[in-house]
Amino acid sequence: MQIQVITGEGRDGATKNLKHLMVLQEWIVGANQMVYAEAYSAAGLVEILEVRGATEKELLVLQCTRQQIQAVLEWQSAMDEVIELENLVIHLVRQVQPTTAGERR
Repeated sequence: MQIQVITGEGRDGATKNLKHLMVLQEWIVGANQMVYAEAYSAAGLVEILEVRGATEKELLVLQCTRQQIQAVLEWQSAMDEVIELENLVIHLVRQVQPTTAGERR
């Protein structure tokens, strides 16, 4: 299993890897391989990824919190020996934290 974490804030709150993310999203949307992390707790996200990972080869997970990312990375370590998940690729897009006025980036 391969996990890619997409992080970083760019102009107007967009991720620095926005172009890469848009290409992924265009490709994955057609295959119904997107997961919206805000609908799940950290444990719930791991459960849905485990279920979806059994039938999908690549998933794009939007709006992940740090806790959700940590839970997925721990799950990856625990599932290291599971052959069925060996070719699964998960792209985790971290939730962009809003900045307050006057705060420097």
